[in-house]
Amino acid sequence: MKTKACRRLLACLPLACLLAPAFAGPVPQAASPLPGPVLPATAAPAAARKPVRIMSLMLCNDLLLLMMVPKERIASISYLAHDAVEALLPGADRDVAVNHGTAEEILLQQPDLILAGTYSSPMARKLAKAVGARVVEIGSANSFADIRRIVRQVGQAVGEPGRAHALLAQMDGKLAWLASHQPARRLRVVVWNGSQSVPGKGTLTNAIIEASGADNIAARLPDTRYGSFDLEELLAAWPDAILQGDTRWSGPSLQDAHAMPPLIERYWHGRRIAYPDAAYACGLPQSADAAIALRKLYRDLPAGSAR
Repeated sequence: MKTKACRRLLACLPLACLLAPAFAGPVPQAASPLPGPVLPATAAPAAARKPVRIMSLMLCNDLLLLMMVPKERIASISYLAHDAVEALLPGADRDVAVNHGTAEEILLQQPDLILAGTYSSPMARKLAKAVGARVVEIGSANSFADIRRIVRQVGQAVGEPGRAHALLAQMDGKLAWLASHQPARRLRVVVWNGSQSVPGKGTLTNAIIEASGADNIAARLPDTRYGSFDLEELLAAWPDAILQGDTRWSGPSLQDAHAMPPLIERYWHGRRIAYPDAAYACGLPQSADAAIALRKLYRDLPAGSAR
């Protein structure tokens, strides 16, 4: 019987690619007028029922895991995590093993908890059962309410609900500060890279823009989440600033270096804000810091309108 079980298990290995982690980036932590930065978890004695060999298959889960539990309880995080960790939690992944989401790694690392995504293959559950691990699927975030739900879910799964509560308290404190210090005039902005696809209502990007004290023009489009916005529509809407996604991990900044249509260079010179794409893909407590960073950049925009 043991031989047959091993053969069935080995037959699953060609499907290991189905377990590859999904890529998403974290939100860089910006300078904040509020005390209490989000810090990685410190070592603490684990209760008997807490998982002690946690394996994360997704970058967003990697970051939450590192913020909530000490390293000795982490079996591995995804290989995509390092750059994001260096931007948000420098040194937090030192000496932590990495995985590529393969079946072999699940079998070798013998986790007792696997943090996966909602689109992870059913094969992950089969292999988890083979090693006696529980699989918790973590969804994506499109709002600060989603972030609260996800952080609480991860906190409960890893046995650290108190740590989750503390992280959310920091986030909500920063959101409350933003809400109580509204700008004299709400800027009209849009995220536009020339591809015509713009994040509207129902996206985390829109939630961050709203928290920053600006109005996202694309949120008024009839399409849900991502709408279409061509150059002519952009010129007609005439936003105060244009936000443009970038692949870097550093915080947002004013920039005019990227090649864009001459009209954009002419009318929005000094009014283009580059932000890290990945920073708006993960639902993290640091999303509040991303909103604070935008608020600070709004103050550096040229006076008057773009016209």
